[in-house]
This record gives sequence, C-alpha cells and structure tokens, in this order.
Amino acid sequence: MSGYVGGLAEAGQRIEAALAWWAGELGGVVGAEDRSAPGRSDLALHLGPPGADRALTLFDRRSEPPRRYSLAAEADDLSERLAAIRGTGRKAVSVAILVDPAACFLRSLHLPAAALPRMRAVLAQELEATTPFRVAGIHADWFVEGEDEAGLRVRHVILKRARLDPILAVLARAGLQVDSVGVGASEDRALPVDLLSGGARPIPRLLRSLTWADGAALALAGLLALAAFGLLRAHQEATLGALETATFDARRAAPPRFPAPVQALAVALAAERATRPPLAVLWSGLAQALPGNAFAETLHLGPEGAAATLRTPEIDGTLRALRSAPGLGPVVVSEQDAAAGRLVVGLMARAWADPVGGPTRLRP
Repeated sequence: MSGYVGGLAEAGQRIEAALAWWAGELGGVVGAEDRSAPGRSDLALHLGPPGADRALTLFDRRSEPPRRYSLAAEADDLSERLAAIRGTGRKAVSVAILVDPAACFLRSLHLPAAALPRMRAVLAQELEATTPFRVAGIHADWFVEGEDEAGLRVRHVILKRARLDPILAVLARAGLQVDSVGVGASEDRALPVDLLSGGARPIPRLLRSLTWADGAALALAGLLALAAFGLLRAHQEATLGALETATFDARRAAPPRFPAPVQALAVALAAERATRPPLAVLWSGLAQALPGNAFAETLHLGPEGAAATLRTPEIDGTLRALRSAPGLGPVVVSEQDAAAGRLVVGLMARAWADPVGGPTRLRP
C-alpha cells in the first residue's frame, strides 16, 4: 500500500513539473505579466541596510514633487502614521517595497539549462542542502544572468522573513496594498526580482484575468473545434469512398485491354463451360433416378462424356427409370449383361443454367 501511495506522489510531482514547463512555454509565447515596478505604485517604501535605527523611507508619488517621509521601523505607532499618509479616500493605495541589497543574501549558481522549467524546486533543494536557511523562513526569487559553457548563471536573492514579514503586517494594518518587493540600492538599479513571488513565474497576461465564463467559452470553443474536425474527417472519408467507387465503376466500364480474338475466345470458353453441368449435378441426378435394387459401381469421364457402370437385377426397369429421370438427358447403352446384372450406359445432363451467371467478359 505504501508503495502505491509513493507511486501516486511521484506521478503527481511529474505532472506538476510538466504543467509548470508548459505554463512557462505558454508565457514565453503570449507574454508574461510584467512585474510591478516601484515607480508604478502610489507609494514607495525603502528598507535601508541593517542597522541600529532600521530606518524606513517612504515616498508618496501621488503628488508632484513626491513627498518624502522618514519612519522608524520600531515605532509603536508606525501603522497609524502610515494610515494617516494613506489618507481616508476609498481608492486603493498601492506600495512597492525596495530592500537594500545589504539586507539580503545573494549568491550566484551555475545550473544546467534543463533545470529551468523547475528552477524553483531545484533552488529550494540546493538552498537547504548548502546553507543554514530553510525555505519556510525566507522570501526568495531568482533570475538568469547569462549562459556559458557550464550552463546557466543564476542569481539567487534571499531575504529572511523575520526582516520583511513585520513590515508587511504593518502595511496590511494601515490598509496599503503591497505590489512588489524589489531589491536594489535605488529604483533605477533594482534587480529584476520580486521577493513576494517566491521564485514562481507569473501567469501569462491572457490567463491571469480569466473568469468562469471565459473558461466555459473556451471549453465550448474546444468542443466546437472537435465537432468541426469530426465533420471534416467524415466529409473526407465520404469523398474518398465516392472517389474509390467511381474509380472501380470506371475500370469495370472500360474497354478490355486484350486483343479482340483473345477476348472472343475467352467468351466462347466461358459460354461452353456454363452449358456443362458440374459432376456433382450429374451424379446427383443419377442417384435420384436409380431404383432401390440398383447401384452405380463406377463413373468414368472421357472425351465422349460420362459412362456409368451399374449393377442391377432388372436391366429393363433400370433403363426406364434413367430415361424418365428429369435431371438426365439421353441415355445410351454401351454394354449390357443380363446374366451378370451389369449395365454400362453413357449419361448426359439436360439443359443447365449456371446459377452464378452466364459467360463473363475476360478481365485483364
């Protein structure tokens, strides 16, 4: 039972990896959702390097020029001050966080290109195997710096949850919506990462806004496409069948390829063969005509026809029975020995029609 469960788990992991690969490929085709940049948000919150004061710098971009606020991360009223900066409007206010690289753990790795579809899982395994960090206690993201003979050069950016989660909780209490968490000394020098993504690649733009109605419409479109394909295949099969039938009919109606004398001889031979009954018909007629005290001893087939040797105590009665049989033609007596009860007669069948059909034209 445990082996069966393990097999199911392994199959599930393989399916998940395959789906992740396809999602990545589809994202590359239709275009992935661009990660939110700090400049696109209403507010920008900069987390400075680790220090005693742990200062926070907030930029309010809703007005020109942007207003700058210096806040202390350890302040008890931090959420109230942020709520005051947010204002009392009902419109959602977004904030982008920019973390100083000195507060993060950055490392470069060389990995094969085959690991790209499941890069998140590979980095998580490698992180726990070579560093004291655990996946459950960090925020992380990665990007590809380049490629060389050794494979891909991957940059892995890691930030402890103990550093970021309290700030996220304060922002949530203040009613601010966090768009992204980037890493960089300044906005124009930020790394292409979003620590909130966890290393997962975003869903393509065309799939991110899908609703149940869109899914139903796509399913209906798929069913219609399958139905159209089935009708197309049926039409093709019908067309090919009609073409094949027309080809066979045309070949049957085509004039023979053999010379006329050969065709005439074939017709004559077929007609002569059709007028001659098979041996089974002649033998059956003879068996029905013989009286009960007579029997056939031999049946000889020669150029003159069929000759039957009969044994009977009443030769005259046997001849009358043969000559009156409906399936036999003229009966010619060849030999007659009344003492020995031996009678040799020549037999011919009456006019006979071939049940299959008359003579047919010779086909090439």
